[in-house]
Amino acid sequence: MEAGVALRDRHHDAEGPWELPQGWCWAVLDQVVESVQTTDPRKYLSDQPFHYIDLGAIQQGVIVGPQTVVGSAAPSRARQVVRPGDTLFSCVRVYLRNIALVPEGLASPIASTAFCVLRPSEAIDADYLHYFVQSRRFIEWMMPLQRGNSPPAVLDIDVKAQLVPLPPYREQLRIAARISQLFAEIAEGDRAMAEAHRDLEKFRSALLKAAVTGELTKDWREANPVTESGHDLLDRIAKLRSARGPAKGRGRRSTSAEVRNETDLPTLPEGWAWATIDQLKLSDQRNGISIAGSVAPPGVKAMRLDALTSRGLDLDAVRFIPLPEDRISDYRVNAGDLLISRANGSADLVGRAVYVREIDQTVVFPDTIIRYPLDRSEQQGGWAELVWNSPFGRSQIRRLAKTTAGILKISQRDISQVKIPMPPPAEAAEIIRRVSESLATADDTLALLDAEAADVARLKQSILKAAFEGQLVPQDPADEPASALLARISVAGTSTARKARGRPRKDQ
Repeated sequence: MEAGVALRDRHHDAEGPWELPQGWCWAVLDQVVESVQTTDPRKYLSDQPFHYIDLGAIQQGVIVGPQTVVGSAAPSRARQVVRPGDTLFSCVRVYLRNIALVPEGLASPIASTAFCVLRPSEAIDADYLHYFVQSRRFIEWMMPLQRGNSPPAVLDIDVKAQLVPLPPYREQLRIAARISQLFAEIAEGDRAMAEAHRDLEKFRSALLKAAVTGELTKDWREANPVTESGHDLLDRIAKLRSARGPAKGRGRRSTSAEVRNETDLPTLPEGWAWATIDQLKLSDQRNGISIAGSVAPPGVKAMRLDALTSRGLDLDAVRFIPLPEDRISDYRVNAGDLLISRANGSADLVGRAVYVREIDQTVVFPDTIIRYPLDRSEQQGGWAELVWNSPFGRSQIRRLAKTTAGILKISQRDISQVKIPMPPPAEAAEIIRRVSESLATADDTLALLDAEAADVARLKQSILKAAFEGQLVPQDPADEPASALLARISVAGTSTARKARGRPRKDQ
Protein backbone atom coordinates (compact mmCIF):
# COMPACT_ATOMS: atom_id res chain seq x y z
CA MET A 1 0.00 0.00 0.00
CA GLU A 2 2.73 2.47 0.98
CA ALA A 3 4.40 2.36 -2.45
CA GLY A 4 1.17 3.00 -4.34
CA VAL A 5 0.07 5.81 -2.05
CA ALA A 6 3.52 7.37 -2.16
CA LEU A 7 3.48 7.48 -5.96
CA ARG A 8 -0.02 8.93 -5.96
CA ASP A 9 0.95 11.60 -3.40
CA ARG A 10 4.05 12.59 -5.38
CA HIS A 11 1.84 13.15 -8.43
CA HIS A 12 -0.61 15.21 -6.36
CA ASP A 13 2.21 17.34 -4.95
CA ALA A 14 3.21 18.20 -8.51
CA GLU A 15 -0.46 18.62 -9.56
CA GLY A 16 -0.15 15.53 -11.72
CA PRO A 17 2.64 14.07 -13.85
CA TRP A 18 1.86 16.36 -16.81
CA GLU A 19 -0.24 19.42 -17.58
CA LEU A 20 -3.84 18.74 -18.59
CA PRO A 21 -6.15 20.74 -20.91
CA GLN A 22 -8.96 22.98 -19.71
CA GLY A 23 -11.85 20.97 -18.29
CA TRP A 24 -9.68 17.94 -17.39
CA CYS A 25 -8.55 16.93 -13.92
CA TRP A 26 -6.48 14.27 -12.21
CA ALA A 27 -8.35 11.54 -10.36
CA VAL A 28 -7.27 8.51 -8.39
CA LEU A 29 -8.40 5.30 -10.08
CA ASP A 30 -10.18 4.28 -6.90
CA GLN A 31 -12.43 7.34 -7.34
CA VAL A 32 -13.65 6.27 -10.76
CA VAL A 33 -13.95 2.47 -10.48
CA GLU A 34 -16.46 0.38 -8.56
CA SER A 35 -15.81 -2.47 -6.17
CA VAL A 36 -16.11 -5.98 -7.61
CA GLN A 37 -17.87 -8.92 -5.99
CA THR A 38 -15.52 -11.64 -4.80
CA THR A 39 -16.99 -15.08 -4.20
CA ASP A 40 -16.05 -18.75 -4.33
CA PRO A 41 -18.05 -20.39 -7.16
CA ARG A 42 -17.50 -23.81 -5.60
CA LYS A 43 -19.55 -22.79 -2.57
CA TYR A 44 -22.16 -20.37 -3.86
CA LEU A 45 -22.54 -21.07 -7.59
CA SER A 46 -22.08 -24.82 -7.62
CA ASP A 47 -24.58 -25.79 -10.35
CA GLN A 48 -23.97 -22.97 -12.80
CA PRO A 49 -21.54 -23.07 -15.78
CA PHE A 50 -19.04 -20.21 -15.98
CA HIS A 51 -16.41 -18.86 -18.33
CA TYR A 52 -13.19 -18.85 -16.29
CA ILE A 53 -10.61 -16.26 -17.37
CA ASP A 54 -6.99 -16.80 -16.36
CA LEU A 55 -3.77 -15.23 -17.68
CA GLY A 56 -3.52 -17.84 -20.42
CA ALA A 57 -6.98 -16.89 -21.74
CA ILE A 58 -5.67 -13.52 -22.97
CA GLN A 59 -3.80 -13.36 -26.27
CA GLN A 60 -2.84 -10.14 -28.04
CA GLY A 61 -4.90 -8.21 -25.51
CA VAL A 62 -8.10 -10.15 -26.28
CA ILE A 63 -9.89 -12.81 -24.23
CA VAL A 64 -9.86 -15.76 -26.61
CA GLY A 65 -9.58 -18.84 -24.42
CA PRO A 66 -11.93 -18.73 -21.42
CA GLN A 67 -12.37 -22.18 -19.89
CA THR A 68 -15.95 -23.39 -19.39
CA VAL A 69 -16.33 -24.70 -15.84
CA VAL A 70 -19.16 -25.57 -13.49
CA GLY A 71 -19.00 -23.59 -10.27
CA SER A 72 -18.25 -26.63 -8.12
CA ALA A 73 -15.33 -27.53 -10.41
CA ALA A 74 -13.91 -24.01 -10.74
CA PRO A 75 -10.25 -23.45 -9.79
CA SER A 76 -9.71 -22.00 -6.31
CA ARG A 77 -8.37 -18.75 -7.87
CA ALA A 78 -11.67 -18.15 -9.74
CA ARG A 79 -13.17 -15.74 -7.21
CA GLN A 80 -14.01 -12.54 -9.10
CA VAL A 81 -17.40 -12.28 -10.77
CA VAL A 82 -16.88 -9.92 -13.69
CA ARG A 83 -19.05 -8.48 -16.44
CA PRO A 84 -18.74 -6.91 -19.91
CA GLY A 85 -16.97 -3.55 -19.74
CA ASP A 86 -14.62 -4.56 -16.92
CA THR A 87 -10.90 -4.20 -17.62
CA LEU A 88 -8.73 -7.08 -16.41
CA PHE A 89 -5.24 -5.91 -15.48
CA SER A 90 -2.67 -8.58 -14.67
CA CYS A 91 -1.28 -8.23 -11.16
CA VAL A 92 1.40 -10.81 -12.05
CA ARG A 93 4.54 -9.86 -13.99
CA VAL A 94 3.27 -6.42 -14.92
CA TYR A 95 3.99 -5.53 -18.55
CA LEU A 96 2.08 -4.70 -21.72
CA ARG A 97 0.33 -8.05 -21.86
CA ASN A 98 -2.50 -9.83 -20.06
CA ILE A 99 -4.67 -6.72 -20.16
CA ALA A 100 -8.11 -7.12 -21.69
CA LEU A 101 -11.64 -5.75 -21.78
CA VAL A 102 -14.36 -8.26 -20.90
CA PRO A 103 -16.43 -8.38 -24.12
CA GLU A 104 -20.17 -8.37 -24.61
CA GLY A 105 -21.73 -11.80 -25.01
CA LEU A 106 -19.40 -13.66 -22.64
CA ALA A 107 -21.89 -15.43 -20.39
CA SER A 108 -21.25 -15.72 -16.64
CA PRO A 109 -17.55 -14.77 -16.65
CA ILE A 110 -15.39 -15.27 -13.55
CA ALA A 111 -11.78 -14.10 -13.37
CA SER A 112 -8.69 -15.39 -11.64
CA THR A 113 -7.40 -13.49 -8.61
CA ALA A 114 -4.30 -12.91 -10.75
CA PHE A 115 -6.17 -9.88 -12.15
CA CYS A 116 -7.08 -6.51 -10.72
CA VAL A 117 -10.62 -5.93 -12.00
CA LEU A 118 -11.24 -2.30 -12.97
CA ARG A 119 -14.99 -1.70 -13.27
CA PRO A 120 -15.82 1.78 -14.61
CA SER A 121 -18.19 4.00 -12.66
CA GLU A 122 -20.34 6.76 -14.16
CA ALA A 123 -17.27 9.00 -14.16
CA ILE A 124 -15.22 7.10 -16.73
CA ASP A 125 -15.92 5.37 -20.03
CA ALA A 126 -15.04 1.66 -20.17
CA ASP A 127 -13.03 1.94 -23.39
CA TYR A 128 -11.20 5.06 -22.21
CA LEU A 129 -10.22 3.28 -18.97
CA HIS A 130 -9.11 0.19 -20.88
CA TYR A 131 -6.89 2.21 -23.22
CA PHE A 132 -5.35 4.14 -20.34
CA VAL A 133 -4.11 1.07 -18.46
CA GLN A 134 -2.55 -0.13 -21.74
CA SER A 135 -0.40 2.98 -21.93
CA ARG A 136 3.31 2.58 -21.29
CA ARG A 137 3.20 5.41 -18.77
CA PHE A 138 0.76 3.49 -16.58
CA ILE A 139 2.82 0.30 -16.87
CA GLU A 140 5.95 2.24 -15.91
CA TRP A 141 4.18 3.51 -12.80
CA MET A 142 3.26 -0.04 -11.84
CA MET A 143 6.59 -1.78 -12.51
CA PRO A 144 8.39 -0.51 -9.36
CA LEU A 145 5.45 -1.62 -7.19
CA GLN A 146 5.89 -5.33 -7.96
CA ARG A 147 6.71 -7.46 -4.92
CA GLY A 148 8.13 -10.93 -4.46
CA ASN A 149 9.80 -13.00 -7.15
CA SER A 150 7.79 -16.18 -7.66
CA PRO A 151 6.47 -14.46 -9.71
CA PRO A 152 6.60 -10.70 -8.94
CA ALA A 153 3.17 -9.10 -8.57
CA VAL A 154 1.37 -5.92 -7.55
CA LEU A 155 -1.60 -5.52 -5.22
CA ASP A 156 -5.05 -4.31 -6.25
CA ILE A 157 -4.74 -1.47 -3.77
CA ASP A 158 -1.55 -0.26 -5.48
CA VAL A 159 -3.18 -0.36 -8.91
CA LYS A 160 -6.18 1.62 -7.74
CA ALA A 161 -3.97 4.19 -5.96
CA GLN A 162 -2.63 5.46 -9.30
CA LEU A 163 -3.76 8.60 -11.07
CA VAL A 164 -5.77 8.81 -14.28
CA PRO A 165 -6.09 11.94 -16.47
CA LEU A 166 -9.83 12.50 -16.57
CA PRO A 167 -11.42 14.51 -19.42
CA PRO A 168 -15.08 15.54 -19.56
CA TYR A 169 -17.20 12.44 -20.16
CA ARG A 170 -18.21 13.37 -23.71
CA GLU A 171 -14.57 13.96 -24.58
CA GLN A 172 -13.70 10.53 -23.17
CA LEU A 173 -16.11 9.02 -25.68
CA ARG A 174 -14.54 10.98 -28.54
CA ILE A 175 -11.03 9.98 -27.47
CA ALA A 176 -11.92 6.29 -27.16
CA ALA A 177 -13.63 6.31 -30.57
CA ARG A 178 -10.62 7.96 -32.23
CA ILE A 179 -8.16 5.51 -30.64
CA SER A 180 -10.34 2.61 -31.78
CA GLN A 181 -10.38 3.98 -35.33
CA LEU A 182 -6.60 4.44 -35.47
CA PHE A 183 -5.88 1.05 -33.86
CA ALA A 184 -8.22 -0.62 -36.37
CA GLU A 185 -6.18 0.86 -39.23
CA ILE A 186 -2.95 -0.34 -37.60
CA ALA A 187 -4.45 -3.80 -37.11
CA GLU A 188 -4.52 -4.32 -40.89
CA GLY A 189 -0.73 -4.09 -40.94
CA ASP A 190 -0.51 -6.29 -37.84
CA ARG A 191 -2.47 -9.02 -39.59
CA ALA A 192 -0.20 -8.86 -42.62
CA MET A 193 2.89 -9.17 -40.41
CA ALA A 194 1.34 -12.04 -38.47
CA GLU A 195 0.66 -13.85 -41.75
CA ALA A 196 4.27 -13.30 -42.80
CA HIS A 197 5.43 -14.73 -39.46
CA ARG A 198 3.28 -17.80 -40.01
CA ASP A 199 4.66 -18.25 -43.52
CA LEU A 200 8.23 -18.05 -42.20
CA GLU A 201 7.46 -20.63 -39.53
CA LYS A 202 5.93 -22.96 -42.12
CA PHE A 203 9.01 -22.52 -44.29
CA ARG A 204 11.31 -23.24 -41.34
CA SER A 205 9.35 -26.37 -40.39
CA ALA A 206 9.32 -27.66 -43.97
CA LEU A 207 13.04 -26.96 -44.35
CA LEU A 208 13.98 -28.79 -41.14
CA LYS A 209 11.70 -31.70 -41.96
CA ALA A 210 13.39 -32.07 -45.34
CA ALA A 211 16.78 -31.80 -43.60
CA VAL A 212 16.28 -34.53 -40.99
CA THR A 213 14.64 -36.96 -43.44
CA GLY A 214 17.34 -36.57 -46.10
CA GLU A 215 14.95 -35.11 -48.67
CA LEU A 216 16.93 -31.85 -48.72
CA THR A 217 20.09 -33.58 -49.99
CA LYS A 218 18.59 -36.24 -52.23
CA ASP A 219 20.38 -34.73 -55.24
CA TRP A 220 23.65 -34.51 -53.30
CA ARG A 221 23.58 -38.22 -52.38
CA GLU A 222 23.16 -39.19 -56.03
CA ALA A 223 26.37 -37.35 -56.91
CA ASN A 224 28.46 -38.22 -53.83
CA PRO A 225 29.22 -41.82 -52.81
CA VAL A 226 29.28 -42.63 -49.08
CA THR A 227 32.77 -42.88 -47.59
CA GLU A 228 31.70 -43.07 -43.92
CA SER A 229 28.12 -44.05 -43.10
CA GLY A 230 26.08 -43.07 -40.07
CA HIS A 231 26.73 -46.51 -38.58
CA ASP A 232 30.48 -46.08 -39.16
CA LEU A 233 30.35 -42.73 -37.36
CA LEU A 234 28.57 -44.22 -34.34
CA ASP A 235 31.17 -46.99 -34.13
CA ARG A 236 33.96 -44.43 -34.25
CA ILE A 237 32.37 -42.35 -31.45
CA ALA A 238 31.91 -45.50 -29.33
CA LYS A 239 35.63 -46.29 -29.66
CA LEU A 240 36.61 -42.74 -28.70
CA ARG A 241 34.31 -42.86 -25.67
CA SER A 242 35.71 -46.24 -24.61
CA ALA A 243 39.29 -44.97 -24.96
CA ARG A 244 38.53 -42.13 -22.55
CA GLY A 245 37.51 -44.63 -19.87
CA PRO A 246 34.72 -44.29 -17.29
CA ALA A 247 33.94 -40.83 -15.97
CA LYS A 248 34.94 -39.97 -12.43
CA GLY A 249 33.66 -37.45 -9.99
CA ARG A 250 30.55 -36.36 -8.20
CA GLY A 251 27.23 -36.06 -9.99
CA ARG A 252 28.03 -37.86 -13.24
CA ARG A 253 25.56 -40.43 -14.47
CA SER A 254 26.35 -43.04 -17.06
CA THR A 255 23.84 -44.22 -19.63
CA SER A 256 24.35 -45.85 -23.00
CA ALA A 257 20.89 -46.05 -24.54
CA GLU A 258 20.68 -47.30 -28.11
CA VAL A 259 17.79 -47.42 -30.55
CA ARG A 260 16.42 -50.90 -29.89
CA ASN A 261 13.39 -50.95 -32.18
CA GLU A 262 13.40 -49.16 -35.50
CA THR A 263 10.20 -50.69 -36.89
CA ASP A 264 8.03 -47.71 -35.84
CA LEU A 265 10.47 -45.12 -37.18
CA PRO A 266 10.52 -43.57 -40.67
CA THR A 267 12.73 -45.23 -43.27
CA LEU A 268 16.07 -43.47 -43.58
CA PRO A 269 18.11 -42.96 -46.75
CA GLU A 270 20.93 -45.38 -47.48
CA GLY A 271 23.96 -44.73 -45.28
CA TRP A 272 21.93 -43.13 -42.46
CA ALA A 273 21.45 -44.65 -38.99
CA TRP A 274 19.19 -44.14 -36.01
CA ALA A 275 20.96 -42.95 -32.85
CA THR A 276 20.41 -41.52 -29.39
CA ILE A 277 22.24 -38.67 -27.71
CA ASP A 278 23.98 -41.26 -25.50
CA GLN A 279 25.58 -42.76 -28.60
CA LEU A 280 26.89 -39.35 -29.69
CA LYS A 281 28.36 -38.18 -26.38
CA LEU A 282 32.10 -38.54 -25.74
CA SER A 283 31.72 -38.70 -21.95
CA ASP A 284 28.93 -38.76 -19.41
CA GLN A 285 26.34 -36.04 -19.15
CA ARG A 286 25.51 -34.19 -15.97
CA ASN A 287 23.03 -31.74 -14.50
CA GLY A 288 24.22 -28.27 -13.57
CA ILE A 289 24.72 -26.72 -10.17
CA SER A 290 22.16 -25.07 -7.90
CA ILE A 291 23.61 -22.22 -5.84
CA ALA A 292 21.91 -18.94 -5.02
CA GLY A 293 23.58 -16.07 -6.83
CA SER A 294 23.45 -12.34 -7.43
CA VAL A 295 23.25 -10.06 -10.45
CA ALA A 296 26.76 -8.65 -9.92
CA PRO A 297 30.23 -9.90 -8.88
CA PRO A 298 31.93 -11.28 -6.90
CA GLY A 299 31.55 -14.89 -7.90
CA VAL A 300 31.76 -17.17 -10.90
CA LYS A 301 29.60 -16.47 -13.95
CA ALA A 302 26.67 -18.88 -14.06
CA MET A 303 24.30 -19.03 -17.02
CA ARG A 304 20.64 -18.33 -16.48
CA LEU A 305 18.14 -20.59 -18.20
CA ASP A 306 17.32 -17.82 -20.70
CA ALA A 307 20.93 -18.02 -21.95
CA LEU A 308 19.71 -20.83 -24.22
CA THR A 309 18.15 -18.93 -27.12
CA SER A 310 16.93 -19.84 -30.60
CA ARG A 311 20.03 -18.09 -31.98
CA GLY A 312 22.56 -19.80 -29.72
CA LEU A 313 24.17 -19.07 -26.37
CA ASP A 314 23.62 -15.62 -24.82
CA LEU A 315 26.51 -15.11 -22.41
CA ASP A 316 25.03 -11.83 -21.18
CA ALA A 317 22.26 -13.84 -19.48
CA VAL A 318 24.26 -14.71 -16.37
CA ARG A 319 24.38 -14.33 -12.60
CA PHE A 320 27.30 -14.73 -10.19
CA ILE A 321 27.61 -17.59 -7.70
CA PRO A 322 30.11 -18.38 -4.90
CA LEU A 323 31.56 -21.58 -6.39
CA PRO A 324 34.89 -22.90 -5.03
CA GLU A 325 37.75 -23.06 -7.53
CA ASP A 326 38.09 -26.84 -7.26
CA ARG A 327 34.48 -27.35 -8.39
CA ILE A 328 34.44 -24.99 -11.37
CA SER A 329 35.82 -27.59 -13.80
CA ASP A 330 32.91 -29.94 -13.04
CA TYR A 331 30.40 -27.38 -14.30
CA ARG A 332 32.37 -25.29 -16.79
CA VAL A 333 30.78 -24.86 -20.20
CA ASN A 334 33.21 -26.06 -22.89
CA ALA A 335 33.32 -25.93 -26.66
CA GLY A 336 31.67 -29.09 -27.94
CA ASP A 337 29.00 -29.21 -25.21
CA LEU A 338 25.35 -29.71 -26.11
CA LEU A 339 23.33 -27.89 -23.45
CA ILE A 340 19.70 -29.00 -23.00
CA SER A 341 17.08 -27.21 -20.92
CA ARG A 342 15.53 -29.74 -18.57
CA ALA A 343 12.82 -27.54 -17.00
CA ASN A 344 10.69 -24.67 -18.22
CA GLY A 345 7.15 -23.35 -17.87
CA SER A 346 6.76 -23.30 -21.65
CA ALA A 347 6.23 -26.39 -23.82
CA ASP A 348 8.11 -24.58 -26.59
CA LEU A 349 11.22 -24.06 -24.45
CA VAL A 350 11.58 -27.19 -22.33
CA GLY A 351 14.21 -29.44 -23.89
CA ARG A 352 15.67 -26.64 -26.06
CA ALA A 353 19.25 -27.44 -27.09
CA VAL A 354 22.23 -25.21 -27.87
CA TYR A 355 25.53 -26.54 -29.19
CA VAL A 356 28.55 -24.58 -27.93
CA ARG A 357 30.88 -24.03 -30.86
CA GLU A 358 33.34 -21.66 -29.21
CA ILE A 359 33.58 -20.07 -25.76
CA ASP A 360 36.32 -17.74 -24.55
CA GLN A 361 35.33 -17.24 -20.90
CA THR A 362 34.67 -19.26 -17.78
CA VAL A 363 30.95 -19.86 -17.33
CA VAL A 364 29.18 -22.64 -15.42
CA PHE A 365 25.71 -23.99 -16.11
CA PRO A 366 22.72 -24.22 -13.71
CA ASP A 367 20.74 -27.24 -12.54
CA THR A 368 17.99 -26.41 -15.03
CA ILE A 369 20.37 -27.45 -17.83
CA ILE A 370 21.96 -30.82 -18.70
CA ARG A 371 25.35 -30.90 -20.42
CA TYR A 372 26.28 -33.56 -23.00
CA PRO A 373 29.96 -33.42 -24.13
CA LEU A 374 30.11 -34.06 -27.88
CA ASP A 375 32.78 -33.91 -30.54
CA ARG A 376 33.85 -30.44 -31.64
CA SER A 377 32.45 -30.75 -35.15
CA GLU A 378 29.44 -29.41 -36.95
CA GLN A 379 28.78 -32.86 -38.42
CA GLN A 380 28.06 -34.17 -34.92
CA GLY A 381 27.33 -31.34 -32.47
CA GLY A 382 25.78 -28.99 -35.02
CA TRP A 383 23.72 -31.83 -36.45
CA ALA A 384 22.48 -32.92 -33.00
CA GLU A 385 21.38 -29.33 -32.28
CA LEU A 386 19.58 -29.09 -35.62
CA VAL A 387 17.66 -32.35 -35.13
CA TRP A 388 16.90 -31.61 -31.49
CA ASN A 389 15.25 -28.27 -32.26
CA SER A 390 13.49 -29.45 -35.43
CA PRO A 391 9.76 -30.34 -35.42
CA PHE A 392 10.81 -34.01 -35.44
CA GLY A 393 12.84 -33.58 -32.24
CA ARG A 394 10.41 -31.19 -30.57
CA SER A 395 7.47 -33.57 -31.03
CA GLN A 396 9.37 -36.28 -29.16
CA ILE A 397 10.33 -33.92 -26.35
CA ARG A 398 6.78 -32.64 -25.87
CA ARG A 399 5.58 -36.23 -25.61
CA LEU A 400 8.23 -37.12 -23.01
CA ALA A 401 8.06 -33.96 -20.88
CA LYS A 402 6.16 -34.21 -17.59
CA THR A 403 4.48 -31.49 -15.55
CA THR A 404 5.38 -30.82 -11.93
CA ALA A 405 3.68 -27.90 -10.17
CA GLY A 406 3.06 -26.18 -13.51
CA ILE A 407 6.66 -26.65 -14.70
CA LEU A 408 7.47 -28.96 -17.59
CA LYS A 409 10.49 -31.18 -17.00
CA ILE A 410 12.50 -33.65 -19.05
CA SER A 411 14.97 -36.02 -17.38
CA GLN A 412 18.18 -37.66 -18.56
CA ARG A 413 16.22 -40.89 -18.93
CA ASP A 414 13.65 -39.09 -21.12
CA ILE A 415 16.38 -37.52 -23.22
CA SER A 416 17.98 -40.93 -23.82
CA GLN A 417 14.76 -42.01 -25.59
CA VAL A 418 14.83 -39.25 -28.22
CA LYS A 419 15.63 -40.74 -31.65
CA ILE A 420 18.17 -38.93 -33.85
CA PRO A 421 18.51 -39.73 -37.58
CA MET A 422 22.29 -39.74 -38.22
CA PRO A 423 23.52 -39.17 -41.79
CA PRO A 424 27.04 -39.79 -43.04
CA PRO A 425 29.31 -36.96 -41.78
CA ALA A 426 29.87 -35.51 -45.26
CA GLU A 427 26.12 -35.35 -45.92
CA ALA A 428 25.49 -33.85 -42.48
CA ALA A 429 27.93 -31.06 -43.33
CA GLU A 430 26.12 -30.40 -46.62
CA ILE A 431 22.70 -30.35 -44.93
CA ILE A 432 23.92 -27.92 -42.27
CA ARG A 433 25.37 -25.65 -44.97
CA ARG A 434 22.10 -25.56 -46.93
CA VAL A 435 19.96 -25.09 -43.83
CA SER A 436 22.22 -22.31 -42.53
CA GLU A 437 22.04 -20.39 -45.80
CA SER A 438 18.25 -20.71 -46.00
CA LEU A 439 17.67 -19.83 -42.36
CA ALA A 440 19.99 -16.82 -42.61
CA THR A 441 17.71 -15.39 -45.28
CA ALA A 442 14.64 -16.22 -43.18
CA ASP A 443 16.24 -14.62 -40.10
CA ASP A 444 16.91 -11.42 -42.05
CA THR A 445 13.24 -11.31 -43.04
CA LEU A 446 12.21 -12.02 -39.47
CA ALA A 447 14.43 -9.19 -38.21
CA LEU A 448 12.68 -6.79 -40.61
CA LEU A 449 9.28 -7.98 -39.37
CA ASP A 450 10.36 -7.55 -35.76
CA ALA A 451 11.57 -4.04 -36.50
CA GLU A 452 8.23 -3.21 -38.12
CA ALA A 453 6.39 -4.68 -35.13
CA ALA A 454 8.45 -2.49 -32.80
CA ASP A 455 7.54 0.53 -34.94
CA VAL A 456 3.86 -0.42 -34.66
CA ALA A 457 4.13 -0.74 -30.87
CA ARG A 458 5.78 2.69 -30.66
CA LEU A 459 3.09 4.18 -32.92
CA LYS A 460 0.34 2.82 -30.66
CA GLN A 461 2.04 4.27 -27.59
CA SER A 462 2.43 7.62 -29.35
CA ILE A 463 -1.30 7.63 -30.05
CA LEU A 464 -2.08 6.81 -26.41
CA LYS A 465 0.34 9.50 -25.19
CA ALA A 466 -1.34 12.12 -27.37
CA ALA A 467 -4.77 10.92 -26.24
CA PHE A 468 -4.07 11.27 -22.53
CA GLU A 469 -2.40 14.64 -22.94
CA GLY A 470 -5.53 15.97 -24.68
CA GLN A 471 -3.97 16.26 -28.15
CA LEU A 472 -5.91 13.58 -30.05
CA VAL A 473 -9.35 15.20 -30.38
CA PRO A 474 -10.53 18.80 -30.01
CA GLN A 475 -11.99 20.03 -26.72
CA ASP A 476 -15.59 21.31 -26.51
CA PRO A 477 -16.13 24.18 -24.00
CA ALA A 478 -19.76 23.06 -23.67
CA ASP A 479 -18.74 19.75 -22.08
CA GLU A 480 -19.24 19.39 -18.32
CA PRO A 481 -15.76 19.71 -16.70
CA ALA A 482 -14.39 16.50 -15.24
CA SER A 483 -14.05 18.08 -11.78
CA ALA A 484 -17.76 18.98 -11.79
CA LEU A 485 -18.63 15.45 -12.90
CA LEU A 486 -16.60 13.97 -10.04
CA ALA A 487 -18.18 16.35 -7.52
CA ARG A 488 -21.70 15.56 -8.74
CA ILE A 489 -21.12 11.79 -8.59
CA SER A 490 -19.52 12.13 -5.15
CA VAL A 491 -22.56 14.02 -3.81
CA ALA A 492 -24.93 11.48 -5.33
CA GLY A 493 -22.93 8.64 -3.81
CA THR A 494 -22.93 10.24 -0.37
CA SER A 495 -26.69 10.79 -0.55
CA THR A 496 -27.29 7.18 -1.55
CA ALA A 497 -25.10 5.94 1.28
CA ARG A 498 -27.01 8.08 3.83
CA LYS A 499 -30.33 6.74 2.62
CA ALA A 500 -29.06 3.19 2.86
CA ARG A 501 -27.85 3.77 6.43
CA GLY A 502 -31.21 5.28 7.39
CA ARG A 503 -33.33 2.46 5.99
CA PRO A 504 -35.17 0.48 8.70
CA ARG A 505 -34.36 -3.22 9.00
CA LYS A 506 -37.02 -5.65 7.80
CA ASP A 507 -37.39 -7.16 11.27
CA GLN A 508 -38.05 -3.80 12.94
